[in-house]
Amino acid sequence: MDDSSKQQPATEKVIKVMVDNIFRKNGVQPEELKKNISDEQRQMLKEMVQDLRQQVDQFNKAQKKVTDSEE
Repeated sequence: MDDSSKQQPATEKVIKVMVDNIFRKNGVQPEELKKNISDEQRQMLKEMVQDLRQQVDQFNKAQKKVTDSEE
């Protein structure tokens, strides 16, 4: 298993913990939120997640290049 496949689940876990914590602090029930979100909002969230994943991938690739060049 390469580093990027190890980081993917860890990154998703961190995001889930952070989102759950924010929901809990603000008294938001995730199941209620899922029922009340519009299709447009759902699509915007999906696009935002895709953009963030691309940024993380680019960052990881840049870090790998730096690490490889230092070795």
